[in-house]
Amino acid sequence: MKNIYILFILMFLSCAQKTKENKGESIEFETPVDVAVEIENAVEAKADEIEAAAQSPSEYFPTFREELQKLKLKSVPLVDSTSFGNLTHKGDYQKINTEALKLAKVYKNWKELKSNYRAIDAYRLKLSKDFYTVVITALQSDEVIESRLINYDLEGNVIASEMIAYDELVESWVRTKSTIETDRITINYQYRVSKETGFVKIEPNGKLRMLNISDIFYELVIDELNINRSKLMPVLQAFKILPNRPHEAIVVIPEIVEGSEEEHYFTFNTHIAYVNMENKQVLFHYFESSKTNGWVSDAIMLTEIIIDTAPYTITENERAFGVKTHFVGSSRANPYENDRLSLFIIENNSLHKVLHNFEVKKGTGEINGGCDERYLLEEKTLIISEEKTNAYFDIVIKNKITNSLLFKDENGDCEEKDTIFTKTLVLKFDGKTYK
Repeated sequence: MKNIYILFILMFLSCAQKTKENKGESIEFETPVDVAVEIENAVEAKADEIEAAAQSPSEYFPTFREELQKLKLKSVPLVDSTSFGNLTHKGDYQKINTEALKLAKVYKNWKELKSNYRAIDAYRLKLSKDFYTVVITALQSDEVIESRLINYDLEGNVIASEMIAYDELVESWVRTKSTIETDRITINYQYRVSKETGFVKIEPNGKLRMLNISDIFYELVIDELNINRSKLMPVLQAFKILPNRPHEAIVVIPEIVEGSEEEHYFTFNTHIAYVNMENKQVLFHYFESSKTNGWVSDAIMLTEIIIDTAPYTITENERAFGVKTHFVGSSRANPYENDRLSLFIIENNSLHKVLHNFEVKKGTGEINGGCDERYLLEEKTLIISEEKTNAYFDIVIKNKITNSLLFKDENGDCEEKDTIFTKTLVLKFDGKTYK
């Protein structure tokens, strides 16, 4: 190999000399032998360098883990507010091996981005023993800078990534900074005239999931109340902001006590949390066992839990909120639906139930085929009365009853007939609950 390098260089010099001679010029070497020796020494040094690289390729082509260990370790919670305003001096830019960190797997447009992309800083976070986390800060161009959090599996493969800080010089229409915690990222977006906040859930497997406002408070309540996540049925969870108190909200979490999807049977404990949205705090918590709450799903399936924020002002100063359960029967021949409403109020610094599973809607029917059907539907509306019992306003119930029939007339034609009538009743507070 060395001889080949020497031969190549000597041939090059010879060709150069001949070219000069053809032009009527000449090249004079003061010490040709010394030059040849210097060339040979340089070639030998380069050959030794290449041979050393072949024996230790990681020095020239670092592996993911080797590059990872070079990065400084930071702890959470941590705020990343990368911007041009706090950009470090060029002399302080860190050398980042983008190939070892597999950025081609992070950016879909890496081929186009790579020519301008300059990684200038990076650090790692210890979020889990099951995956690695790296935050890379880079100039995507002279006008755009960003920090991106990347999760890798233990083999160094990219699991997921999220932009956590961003700034641009041209339009300056948005700046972004983030607070990173062990299991979530809070991203603050600053636009020209407005602000927004986004939340990203860091899953146990390293995947990232953008959360909406309800997800955030589900997570808060589940963590705060230490509810076993394996006992959750997310489709039945409910969240609603109180219209009369826009910084507060209600969260309902049903907790599976027994049952399985195979058996189509479940019973649930009730968790109702009253939360402050500004400081993310559970103010009040109501719990009821599956033995008394009526939350059973079987042939009559519990399909939805709804938070009712109608103006149930049942005392001079307090407005109740409702939790409604919706049940549906599984029989086509005998359709069935049922809504039950419970009312809750804050009293003596705790949540109290003042109305238990009151039936506000019930539909039952019979379908025999051949234009022979009937369906009876009761729909009850609650009206707060001016009359009081035990310091609580009475509740007037208007019950609209619709009896629908599908039948054949005397000519054998199929006809439908609805008969509607109403009933009224009054609920009174007995000191503990409405009856």
